[in-house]
Amino acid sequence: MKFFGLICAGLRRKRARTIFTFLSILAAFLLFGVLQGVNSTFNRLADTGRLDVLLTTNPIGLPIPLAELPQIQKIPGVSAVTYRSGFLGYFQSVANLVPVFAVDPQNAVLTLPADSAITAADLNEFRHTRTGVLVSARLAQRLHWKVGDHVPVQGLNVRKKDGSAVWTFDIVGIYPSRSSAPQQLALLMNYLYFDAERLGGNGTVQLYVEKVTDASAATAIANDIDDRFVNSGSPTHTDTERGYLQTSLAEIGDLEFFVDAIVGSAFAMLLLLTGSTMMQSYRERVAEFAVLKSIGFSDGTLATLVLCEAVLLCTGAAATGLLAASALLRAIGGMSGGDIPSITLPGVVFFYGVTAAVTIALASTLPAAWRTKRLSIVDALAVR
Repeated sequence: MKFFGLICAGLRRKRARTIFTFLSILAAFLLFGVLQGVNSTFNRLADTGRLDVLLTTNPIGLPIPLAELPQIQKIPGVSAVTYRSGFLGYFQSVANLVPVFAVDPQNAVLTLPADSAITAADLNEFRHTRTGVLVSARLAQRLHWKVGDHVPVQGLNVRKKDGSAVWTFDIVGIYPSRSSAPQQLALLMNYLYFDAERLGGNGTVQLYVEKVTDASAATAIANDIDDRFVNSGSPTHTDTERGYLQTSLAEIGDLEFFVDAIVGSAFAMLLLLTGSTMMQSYRERVAEFAVLKSIGFSDGTLATLVLCEAVLLCTGAAATGLLAASALLRAIGGMSGGDIPSITLPGVVFFYGVTAAVTIALASTLPAAWRTKRLSIVDALAVR
C-alpha cells in the first residue's frame, strides 16, 4: 500500500489521457456485459424447455391437419396429446399486443410452462364457456384486466367469417407464471370457438404438443411421429420442447459467435490502446524513473509499479463498465413492465471480465515494464 500514492500519481500525470483511456475501456466492457447478459438469458430461456414434452410442426411452417391427432395418440410412449393454433392481436392500441393461443380446453395445461398454475375451478369454467379465456397474470396486470371482464381483441393476421377482425372474450381465469416463455403474456382461448369463427384454415392447427412417458425415449418417439407422416400431404418435424426453443433462437443467428467476434475485436483494440498509452507514458517519464532508481528504487519495483498502473486503470474501468451493464439490463427489463424476460448478468461474467481486464493490462504493459526494468540511469539522465 505504501506505493499506492506513486501509482495514482502516475495515472494523474496526464489526466485527460487517463480519463479517455478509462472511458474507452469502460465502453468496451459495457458492451461485453450487455452482450453476455443477453446471450446467457437466451441460453437460460432455452434450458427451461421440457425434455419429456414434444412439439410437432410442419417443416416449412404450414398448418397441420387436425385429422392427424388420432394417429399421434396411437404412437407408443405418447401419454397425452393436445394442439395449439392462434393469432397475434391487440387491445385498444397496437402498443398493447396480445398473443392469442387457441387450445383444446381439455388439455390446456399441457401447452403451458411447467410453473404455470391454473386452479381447477378456472379450468372448469374455461371448458364450459365458449368465449371464455384464461389470461396470464402478467398480461392481465399490464392491461388492467380482471376475471369477469368482457374484452375485445383486434386480430392482426386473422379475420372472422363475418368480415370482422374483432374477437370478443370473457375472462374466466388468470394464471400466474414465473417462466420467461411466450405464454407469460398469453391469452388462451377455446380452439372450437376459434376454428368455427375464423375465415380460413379451418380444421388445422399450428402445432401438436405431446407428453411422453419416458424422456430418454423422446428422440425415438419423435422419429416415430415423423415417420408416420413422411409420405403424407402434410409431413411433420418433431423435437423436444427444449430443442424447439434452441432451434427458434438459432434462427435469429449464432448469437454466441457474434458476441465472441464483437468482444474479441473490442479487446484487441483495448490491447493496442492500453499498450500505446503505457509506452507513451513510459517515454514521458524516463527521467523520473531514472531519479527513482538513483534514490534506491529497485528495477523490479519500478517495473511492478508500471504494471500496477495499467492493472488499476483497466480493472477499475472494467468493473465500472460491468456494473453499468448490469444496471442497464435491469432497467430495460423494468421499463418493459415485464414484457421482456428478466435479463441478468451472471456472476461468472464479472469474473471473466475482471480476469480479461487484468490479462489485457499485463499483456499490453509488459514492453513498458521491461524497458523500465532495463533502464540505465546514466543514459536516461544524459538524454534528458
